[in-house]
Amino acid sequence: MKSCLALSLVLFSMVVSAAEVQTIKVDDAHIQMGLPEGEEGAYYSIEPTNELLLDATGYRFDAIPALASVEPNAIQLVLDGGGDFTAYWEPGVSRYRLAGDTLLPRSKPFTGFKSGDRFLIGIGVLSLEGGQRVFKVQWVGIGNVQ
Repeated sequence: MKSCLALSLVLFSMVVSAAEVQTIKVDDAHIQMGLPEGEEGAYYSIEPTNELLLDATGYRFDAIPALASVEPNAIQLVLDGGGDFTAYWEPGVSRYRLAGDTLLPRSKPFTGFKSGDRFLIGIGVLSLEGGQRVFKVQWVGIGNVQ
């Protein structure tokens, strides 16, 4: 009986914590590139949080000229309050948790999405060209933290 109750509590806490993670759905409605001049995509709006789920399930990325694959290899997160971060895209995976333990900082560590921040999430191909990091964007979205 005790072990059944303990298992129930563990499962309940996993469901509750999973439900609390806000999701950014990669879609054409929020894309900020390739639009007619003067148009922009919808902005995301999230509550302050230490992590987000980025979900690109079912999204088709456009090919980048001169590259063999249309599969991205990186996610870039830029916070206007300071911070530039990378998470690596894995082939066949379409859902990514963006948090302090999954984002590689270019300068300071990721401390969360703070109220008043604006953020940009880019998905594309990151490579080294002539010793410089080059990010070729396939999708980009912008959001505000309430």
